[in-house]
Amino acid sequence: MEYVIVGASAAGMAAAEAIRKRDPTAEIVMLSDEAHPPYYRPLIPYLIHQGKTGDEILREPRLTPAHLDLRLKARATGLDPAKHTLALTDGSTIAYDRLLLATGASPIRPNIEGLDGPGVFTLRTWEDALGIAKAAQGAKSAIILGAGRIGMKSAFALRHLGLSVTVVELLDRIVPQQLDAESAAIFAEAVAKAGIETILGHTIKQVNRRGKKVTSVTLDDGRELEADLIVVGVGVRANLDLAAEGGLQTGRGLIVDEHLLTSDPNIYAAGDVVETKDIVSGEPIVSGIWTNAAAMGQIAGDNMAGGNSTYAGAFSLLNAMELGGLPVISVGEVHRTTGADIEVFAERHGSNYRKLVFRGDRLIGLILVGQIERAGVYQTLIREKANVSTLRRELLGSRFHYGHYILLQPKKIDRYVMAG
Repeated sequence: MEYVIVGASAAGMAAAEAIRKRDPTAEIVMLSDEAHPPYYRPLIPYLIHQGKTGDEILREPRLTPAHLDLRLKARATGLDPAKHTLALTDGSTIAYDRLLLATGASPIRPNIEGLDGPGVFTLRTWEDALGIAKAAQGAKSAIILGAGRIGMKSAFALRHLGLSVTVVELLDRIVPQQLDAESAAIFAEAVAKAGIETILGHTIKQVNRRGKKVTSVTLDDGRELEADLIVVGVGVRANLDLAAEGGLQTGRGLIVDEHLLTSDPNIYAAGDVVETKDIVSGEPIVSGIWTNAAAMGQIAGDNMAGGNSTYAGAFSLLNAMELGGLPVISVGEVHRTTGADIEVFAERHGSNYRKLVFRGDRLIGLILVGQIERAGVYQTLIREKANVSTLRRELLGSRFHYGHYILLQPKKIDRYVMAG
């Protein structure tokens, strides 16, 4: 059996591990269009200010499956499902028996006058981070478009280098997908303390240049802000070109079934390119979350090698991050408000914040800021759609622990202890 994996990030590597576990001698070819060996993408902002070296974000060799034929700077440009072949940029073709498309996603570049050109960056790859770091040398000011997770990590990295940094966000708070108004206010204090300016409720109308060099941006209200470089972090879009070339069924992402099988019986898909369902709401989503990608890859790889694993769905929100020294974890439906069958519990003590969202007898969302202990068990309760009616008092208390659940559900002890 010949397996080919397109993509060497979280989903692709997890799939290779699962295949090798079931099929110790099979040929596994992995194609990556990057020049660097597999690395941990969430850590690339640290490359900007040398918070970590390149070696520290590389995947440990001992975690790479044995006898993996990893081909760097190898981009697939064509897919022929009838012939079971992929066409590569160098003119060659590669045959497969089972194929995994883990092609990921690409940053969205808004249609803004002057945005295309030198001095404007996205942050998705190792090379992107190095490009930003190089541009920051000798620069005095930076504008970040988008106050999401990538935008804010970029802002802190550039501020660490001594640049004047301004974040421009169209919505009314920073990290709007992950934080509600109260938790965003906590982080806004940390952002301001770090010397980063935020402009909310506005966006960039135009990027101004002198020749090819960025000099400033004009906002939608007419204000002009000086800038030597710009980082755009307004979201990503699934890389569907290869799937479309092969005639596979697509929507916002590549359509798969519960086994992560596409509309072709020999082609699977996993990671940021996949359209799956939200594990809480059941609605279709395209997830850009590293942990979701790894979980999908493991399921897809197992099934490619003859398994019968099923994928229950992804969290549309499952993020852990740190900003200004404060950790935060957000899971599930955190933006719901009390009403109908929804009940919200929230409390803040200084820079510590806890929010739990319930639908009937189920926990469906949470935000933890500062004190993030027991996040694993909360997450598992959400994923398992557990009935927490008899745990409500303990869940709302500050001393909730595994024992409360174990006493009520002794048969599930292993599952919930492992979640921690």
